[in-house]
Formats: sequence, structure tokens, C-alpha cells
Amino acid sequence: MSLSKNISIKVCGLTRKEEIAELSQLGVAYAGFIFYERSGRFVGNKLAPKEIKEINTLKKVGVFVNASRDSILEKAKQFGLNMLQLHGEESPEICEILREHLPVMKAFKIKTKEDLHSVSAYEHACDYFLFDTAGKLYGGNGELFNWELLKYYEGQTPFFLSGGIGPGEVEALKQFNHPSWRGIDVNSRFEDAPGRKNIPALKKFLWDLNIN
Repeated sequence: MSLSKNISIKVCGLTRKEEIAELSQLGVAYAGFIFYERSGRFVGNKLAPKEIKEINTLKKVGVFVNASRDSILEKAKQFGLNMLQLHGEESPEICEILREHLPVMKAFKIKTKEDLHSVSAYEHACDYFLFDTAGKLYGGNGELFNWELLKYYEGQTPFFLSGGIGPGEVEALKQFNHPSWRGIDVNSRFEDAPGRKNIPALKKFLWDLNIN
């Protein structure tokens, strides 16, 4: 059994130009760049705006945490971003405002089915949702959450599955099914160090999923 061809792969926390070039050859659709300065994967001091702006083989997603509208839009223009991912406590209103400029993906931390209650308020304010593990960090916790909880998500906004997905989840991903599922977001489980991706491990993961 292989993964549905409708499922896209997003690799987040990229900081190295040579890795980005390799990912574009592996069937990866989205490259995530973190603009949260407290993250070990903060890209702002590792890649120049021009280096990211010139990338045209992947969709460039800027990840922000409780940043201001003006700051986000400035970075989007400066780095040539194609999508905005909001990973903090941003309101539906700010999502709608930003969506006038670029597609918006809103992240939600999931631990219990009650955590899905707040999602409905964003239903018409975002292009995508990202369901992540509830943890002390804004992403990159390296821990899975119980995907069974997503049977309680009945919204129409398509979502990406995130949160500690690694090589050991291949079979579970092949078995997972939801009508609104559109993508897989991977990060810390494919790193040798924060911001340093293990490309051979990613390549095998994608091969096992039958993505490439």
C-alpha cells in the first residue's frame, strides 16, 4: 500500500541551501523557513533573503509565532514567500487579514479532542490547518500525538499532519485516512542537529511512502 498521490510533503526548519536543492529532487512540495528568533532553526541569520527568494522549485512557507502583521508581510516580501504558517496564538482576524496577501496555514496543538473545538473559529479564515503535538515548544517537539483524535475533526479546511513524524511512522501514515488530509509536515525527527537535515533518512522515508 502506498500513500495517496494527493498528499504533499513539507519539510520544515530548513537552514541550508544545499539541502533545499536536494529536497526539490525528492518529491518534496513545501519548504518551511522559521522566522521565530527563539527557535534553534531560525533562518534569519543563516540564509540571506536573496538565497531564499531565488528558490523556485519548492513552495516557500514562512513560519511565524505571534509576530505582527507588518513584520510578517515585510518578511514575506523580503524572502519571496509563497505561504504563511502561523504557529502561535494568532486570532482568526489576523489570519483573514494576512490571507488577503498570501495563503495562510494555521497550526493547532492537539492533545485531546477538546483541542479541536477552537479550530472551527478559523474555518473560513485559513487555507490550511496544521495539526501538531501539544508541547512546551512552538513546534519541533519531536513527539507524536494520537491521530485517532482527528476523527473528531469534521471541518472542510484541508490539513497537514505534523508532530514528531519520523521513519517509524511510514506504515501508520499509509493506514491513516481523513477526507480533509492534504499533507505531511516533518522536521526534528529527520535532523542530525537543529536545522541540519538528514537527507538520506528523508530520501528513504519518501521512498518507503512511495512519494518519489
